[in-house]
Amino acid sequence: MSAVKGTPATPTTPTQLDTLKNSLRIPLDLKDDDALLQSYLDGATEYLKSTLDEENAGTRLDSKRARVVINALAELMYQNRGDDTVTKDLPFTLRALINQLKY
Repeated sequence: MSAVKGTPATPTTPTQLDTLKNSLRIPLDLKDDDALLQSYLDGATEYLKSTLDEENAGTRLDSKRARVVINALAELMYQNRGDDTVTKDLPFTLRALINQLKY
């Protein structure tokens, strides 16, 4: 990205979709699964919102910790799509982060 002479270049903030693609090692310019990945992000957000109390859900969903949880949930959904194995529970670290957001 080039800047106008005398004007510093401003870095762009990655979107949640970009962050998810990076964590899954999917090139950002590859758009084949973007709609699927976005649906997983949306589903993960709804899941997390439903686990938090109504009163503070909005502020907590905007936190960095919530973005990590949403990304991790969406990543699990993507990695286990079409998988015949049944996962009984979320990984401990993910459960611990969700519990921290609850209180």
